[in-house]
Amino acid sequence: MSVSPKINIIFRACDKVNSAHGSPRPFGLDKKTLIKICFKSLYNSLQGYNYNIIVLGDDLSIEMKAFFLKYNVQFNEGIYGNDKSIRETIKIAEQFNDNEWVYFCEDDYLHTPETFQKIITLINERETIIPGNFRIKQLLRKREITLISIPRFFKKPEIIIHPCDYPDRYSFKFSTPNFIFHTSDCHWRQVSDTTFTFLMKAESVKKYKDKLLKASNKANDRFLSKNLFGKSLFYNKLLCLSPMPSLTSHMHDQTMSPLVNWKKLVDDLLDEI
Repeated sequence: MSVSPKINIIFRACDKVNSAHGSPRPFGLDKKTLIKICFKSLYNSLQGYNYNIIVLGDDLSIEMKAFFLKYNVQFNEGIYGNDKSIRETIKIAEQFNDNEWVYFCEDDYLHTPETFQKIITLINERETIIPGNFRIKQLLRKREITLISIPRFFKKPEIIIHPCDYPDRYSFKFSTPNFIFHTSDCHWRQVSDTTFTFLMKAESVKKYKDKLLKASNKANDRFLSKNLFGKSLFYNKLLCLSPMPSLTSHMHDQTMSPLVNWKKLVDDLLDEI
């Protein structure tokens, strides 16, 4: 059996703002309830693995503080705002050992029970995930021969994991050709854009610290994605992977991931809390 890697979760929580972009929440959930079920789903998925949770509370209400303190977590609180709270998570992540992993997690992602089972399988089997070469081929009679084969990287890229499969990746307007990989228990798609919810090795956090900090200015996830993730080439960039079907859902009406019964999961979690 593979050894479970150490996963350090930094969970950013703020119950003062229901939605930064004004998007409605699914199933009529208010922000406090949404945070509770999202955190509980994350907590449930981590059981049995080697993990540590740090809750970064941004001007939280007394009710939310009391909720988090029921769990075995390190609780850090302050008045940050979105940009400063992102920078604070990077500062925290720098303290971890290079071979540990960091999950930067926003407070509105709902996790399936098998989320970390499949993430840890990916981490343990990541050496099998290799972007293919550029190839130019020619058909010679009944046989295809490769004329040119060019590597997409000098050094095999480290992975970064975005555990959400967004519905717009299936729309005609936004769909793009990407690599598809699989581990022993899940399919993974290469993606080139994410939010600020992702998991990466602590060594990579330190290596790409300047880019992460710059992306925190106005919470610019487009800058983050463009400068951190490779698309066709992976020279000094990371290979970002997203699961199919999704392991999490970003809890806005317009971003619910397909093929998972999120309503049943929400109802079960409401019963638990």
